[in-house]
Amino acid sequence: MKFREFRAKIKDQLFFNLNDVRKLDENFHRSQLTFWLEKGYIRSLAGEYYFLADRAVSEEDLFNAAYSIYKPSYVSLESALAYYQIIPETVLGVTSVSSRKTKLFESLWGKFSYRSIKPMYMFGYKVVEYDGSHKYLMASLEKAILDYLYLNPQVSSVEDFEGLRWNKSELRLLEKNKLFENYLGIFSKHSLVARVSTLRRYLDA
Repeated sequence: MKFREFRAKIKDQLFFNLNDVRKLDENFHRSQLTFWLEKGYIRSLAGEYYFLADRAVSEEDLFNAAYSIYKPSYVSLESALAYYQIIPETVLGVTSVSSRKTKLFESLWGKFSYRSIKPMYMFGYKVVEYDGSHKYLMASLEKAILDYLYLNPQVSSVEDFEGLRWNKSELRLLEKNKLFENYLGIFSKHSLVARVSTLRRYLDA
């Protein structure tokens, strides 16, 4: 299959891998992808995914890619906290959680990192649609905070939270938040409850 023909068929798809190409041409050989990479027609994303070299890639596209590369997963932790303007800095790459093992992929935009949680904790995310036909999975603010505290037990004092410089005005929306309390109950972890109590002391300081 010639690249011009391939491009016409794949142009509406943000990212693709070898299996996607073989759906278009079952005789397609991996070496052709290598040739297109060398020619600069396509660029490597991560996890054996690629994209057309002349395609502009947005932050939402990266969120979309994070889900495509490693399923099941959803955007959470630092990326979600930046999304909700809880942390002041921009996050390079995308941070997600998954019920699979912890994984890390390097990319042109930074790391696609996945922290492992139990399958029973894979909840509290929403489907975000954009540009008409694309989507990604994003943790709710409540779940992003609990995921972060669950996976970062070293954050255990008011001083630790001060070092994180979280946006207090946005976090105070969690006060008397029934959804947050329900999610905390599902985790059913005394140590997590203790860290949430410390977070509230930080907010009251």
